[in-house]
Amino acid sequence: MKVAILILSVIMMTTKVNAQGVSLKETQLYLDEFKEYMNIPDNYQFQSVCNIKVDHVPAYLFRFEKSTNKNLQGEHYSFVISKKEKQVLGFTNMDKKYSSIKMLSKSETEKIAKDFLLKWDKSFANSLENLWIERHDEEIWVNGVKTTIAGMKYKCYRASQNDYAWVIVGFDGSVITFERNVKWNNSEHKRITEKWLHDNWLVDNNLNIPTEEQTLKKLVEETFVNGALNKLNVEEMSRGFHLDFAILIAKENNLFRLPLRDWMTVVKEYKNNPQKVKLGIRTLDYTIEVLEITGNTAIVKTQFFRDTKLIITDYLSYIKYSEGWKAVAKVSNEHIINPLQLNL
Repeated sequence: MKVAILILSVIMMTTKVNAQGVSLKETQLYLDEFKEYMNIPDNYQFQSVCNIKVDHVPAYLFRFEKSTNKNLQGEHYSFVISKKEKQVLGFTNMDKKYSSIKMLSKSETEKIAKDFLLKWDKSFANSLENLWIERHDEEIWVNGVKTTIAGMKYKCYRASQNDYAWVIVGFDGSVITFERNVKWNNSEHKRITEKWLHDNWLVDNNLNIPTEEQTLKKLVEETFVNGALNKLNVEEMSRGFHLDFAILIAKENNLFRLPLRDWMTVVKEYKNNPQKVKLGIRTLDYTIEVLEITGNTAIVKTQFFRDTKLIITDYLSYIKYSEGWKAVAKVSNEHIINPLQLNL
């Protein structure tokens, strides 16, 4: 028994937690499943979704943020859902409105928590034994100031699985946090299950949930730089560009619009022509010179080079929708005549 415990301890010490970003398109079914239970507040927009493991169980971590007080340790709405069973393992709403010092009574908390659990999963709710009800605090940063988020915690034990669950209720009767299937090391008084919903834990473990800027930069590279150019991943373009997107081109005193569908046709025709591909006309070095976000809008400046010579400067305008960033327009300055040899 001692040997088994030692081996388990070594495994736990050497296991590294990891989070790898994936696309919303791949995981939309899981977001839809969560929305069957909960409404994500309208003022939170999709930020990222990552591949993770919870007690070795594959899962997704979804994160939504406001346009202000964003990124790690800021305001966020996050949830974790297992891949195989689509079981919601927890969610949290770290919103500054819960900084209110007003708390519900224990009896009010108990009623709300029980009703929530029964509605969520009746069988699971009936397997729980309430241990205690007390105030629980978390900290976030709001406008550069450390702010305490507080609620009443209804903590439970599930004997059949030797794990824990809890519901945290805010001053207004809404559920701030729900977590289930949490393993605990009682002898060391610490949690075993990963704390994916807790930003302090993510920071302590050097786990970087992508920032808004990093998310947009990655999208630009995947759907524009490597979509319309370099790798010719044409199918990716529709993920990063709005259906009504257009390239805006000055024609004397007029404005010519090249719609997304026509642009994709141009790229597809190039990709399907081995002779053109061999010439490498659309294979370019690049830099992203400017990436500036203001609320739900952004501007991105890219520069493209052939043999170290600057040939194109592009400006893309982005708007953030519920499913993420979408380019809505592009204007270009060509530093040489017709650098991509187009016939428009």
